[in-house]
Amino acid sequence: MSARKNANDEPLDLGGLPDLLGYQLRRAQIAAFQHFAATVGKAGITPGWYGLMVIVANNEGLSQTRLARALGIDGSTMVAMIDRLEENGWIERQRSEVDRRSHALHLTAAGNGLLAELTPQVAAHEAELARELNADDKSKLLELLAKIAQV
Repeated sequence: MSARKNANDEPLDLGGLPDLLGYQLRRAQIAAFQHFAATVGKAGITPGWYGLMVIVANNEGLSQTRLARALGIDGSTMVAMIDRLEENGWIERQRSEVDRRSHALHLTAAGNGLLAELTPQVAAHEAELARELNADDKSKLLELLAKIAQV
């Protein structure tokens, strides 16, 4: 039995939750997102927005559909994310020269500047998340998480 303290400082029975991958992944995700928000979240940037901007920066002209597949999200969520980044002046849609029915995505000068500013902060955030892991531990964890992501 795994215990956590409740408001009355009495042990809280979590049942089998600590032994579930999904429970531990979610707890880790919450901790990572909270730390990201506290240390990197300038201008309301989220881990998802940062990841999107990194992919677009490294794949200029990428279509929204291909980006959605790369991030593992549905099309309507992708459109909403791009709308917000476009409203902030960090990304722009241009008509694709290859397929006139789709948009090619590009970072704006402001988007490139923001990405350059945030990247060292994200590196520091990552170092803090992995502070208890040695290089082999971190490598193995990334490998195992990639396997889980393929489910």
